[in-house]
Amino acid sequence: MLRPIFGNDRPAPDVQLQPHVELHHWRIVQRGNGTLHIAAQLASGSFRVTTMLIAIDLQRALIRTESGRCYHLCAPPEEDEFLRGVMGACAARELFFVDSDFSDLIWKAILTGNWSQNSVLLPPFQ
Repeated sequence: MLRPIFGNDRPAPDVQLQPHVELHHWRIVQRGNGTLHIAAQLASGSFRVTTMLIAIDLQRALIRTESGRCYHLCAPPEEDEFLRGVMGACAARELFFVDSDFSDLIWKAILTGNWSQNSVLLPPFQ
């Protein structure tokens, strides 16, 4: 059981208090039901798994979640094995089943400004 790793659990602040978050350590994972979520280490050092992702602005590297919060992906997807392991454990605990990781595909779309053929994972901001 991984409970000791997460001894500092607490909910995210209300969206009105924290409408925008910058991320430097993140991965985007797919839940077993097909929804996408960000698993990340925040600047404070705490870890977060977002609500479902609903839209993306490829030019600004912004992702909006179902809660209304926007996340700015300031750096490429996390590659450090330890951090990826902790993010994966957080995601598995919150989402119960993580099916796939789409971080690299989404980052490529951000870098190029468009989705590769037949790979649109998120609609644009409206």
